Amino acid sequence: MKNKLIVVLLAIFIGGILAFFTFSRLETRETTEDYITLTVLQTGVFSEYENALEQKESLENAIILQDNGMYRVIVGASMNQEGLSKIEKILNTQNIHYYKKELTVLESDTELFSKYNLLLERASSDESVLLLNEKILESMEIS
Repeated sequence: MKNKLIVVLLAIFIGGILAFFTFSRLETRETTEDYITLTVLQTGVFSEYENALEQKESLENAIILQDNGMYRVIVGASMNQEGLSKIEKILNTQNIHYYKKELTVLESDTELFSKYNLLLERASSDESVLLLNEKILESMEIS
């Protein structure tokens, strides 16, 4: 009986140590991740994918992002106001109505997005802005 008790207590002790190290690593990962905020231009939010797809297909350049069970149709995105203003100017001349929404994403997921965003800041022609916006949206789209 005494041997069984020692084995059980030893197993609980070892399990506790392993759990401590496992959970301390998980906490460290969560706190070391960097998040950034993006502003997206959303034309609609739908509970059914088919409705979002219908709106997306009516627009020249848009993507659908799923967020908390909803489907958001996005026509523009930027990490800063300068790039966003350039996209907004073009959408306004095309009479496309949108809503600004902030999204928080892991910085590690936005490397390509960041590069396109830098180019967007420097873009001077509407054609360049449209092309870069298209590339930004493609980099956000989940395959």
